[in-house]
Amino acid sequence: MFRALLCLSAFTLAAQGPPPLPLPAPAPSGKASSNPLKEVVRADLSAAEAGTPEALTASLYSFISGPKDQKRDIEKIRSLFHLQARIMVAARHPEKGAFLRPLELEAFLSFAVPQWEKGFFEKGTSVTVQKHEGIAQVWSPYEIHLSADGPAMYTGVNALQCGWDGKRWWITHLEFQSAPTAALLAEPGK
Repeated sequence: MFRALLCLSAFTLAAQGPPPLPLPAPAPSGKASSNPLKEVVRADLSAAEAGTPEALTASLYSFISGPKDQKRDIEKIRSLFHLQARIMVAARHPEKGAFLRPLELEAFLSFAVPQWEKGFFEKGTSVTVQKHEGIAQVWSPYEIHLSADGPAMYTGVNALQCGWDGKRWWITHLEFQSAPTAALLAEPGK
């Protein structure tokens, strides 16, 4: 019995991983940042933008959406995501079937931002949040429009895992899947 408890304790400690590294010292600007990771995160977000999982989800939609040729504020988009966040695209290849594509945030942004700047409006149609203390799971079906008042070209769902660090919420994992709508399939050449 004692050996089983000892093994369980060792396993629990190993699963927790090494202790976190100390935070980098703030830059010698004379003014302390409200965000100790500012040098990496680059943008402070307000409580209205990251104070709840619902606000974080609304900010995601707001920050990535906009008309053609409107530059997106990449620093604000980046600052929605925890430094160790992962993105997973669930998709279906027409011949090979379903697959998952994991992406680091920077790889995702290098692909997505040029697409968003061609005209992209992602609108959440609902938000369901399950929360327990400092973790939350957000389920948000969405529509993608290529112009603000155009038809929905894709529908899909975002599944966000969020974490509270004592000051604000962060996206720690984003998984999403989209499917074309009848409006997209009816376009000439599709």
